[in-house]
Amino acid sequence: MNNSDEENLIGFIAGAVETIREDVATIRGEMANKSQLEASTTAIRGDIEQVHLRMDSIEHAVSSRIE
Repeated sequence: MNNSDEENLIGFIAGAVETIREDVATIRGEMANKSQLEASTTAIRGDIEQVHLRMDSIEHAVSSRIE
């Protein structure tokens, strides 16, 4: 292998490594977005559950007064 071939190979490898680094950064960003979405969804579910429990309490209180 001559010097030019070695330089071409090193350039190719460097380009491949840079592409892989960019892909990993993109994947990490997507994973962070997914984690944020999951956390938001969990928070919303918790809020809905609290509303549901409050409505049950109100319904029970109203039913007790009507009877």
